[in-house]
Amino acid sequence: MTELLRFYGRFHREVYGFDGSPIHDAVAVAHVLDPGLVETVKRNVEIDTESELCRGRTVVDLWRRTTREPNAKVGVDIDSDRFLELLIQRLNALR
Repeated sequence: MTELLRFYGRFHREVYGFDGSPIHDAVAVAHVLDPGLVETVKRNVEIDTESELCRGRTVVDLWRRTTREPNAKVGVDIDSDRFLELLIQRLNALR
């Protein structure tokens, strides 16, 4: 796990210019275990299937600029301290 986080941390720093690495899958699992961990809002979410530039990209109408009905809950904030505590707790349980 440490090696993966180092690798992706370096990758995101070099490619995107920010420190750290998103760990979306772990956040999704943590949200299932602790639903209050992530703040969500109902928004319209679509997958671009037509554009040459963005095909396959997930498009979220976060600011409700369209008239499309919300069809998904979208995470907009996280209790990062609680998430980190849960992640460390679960990783330590693997020892």
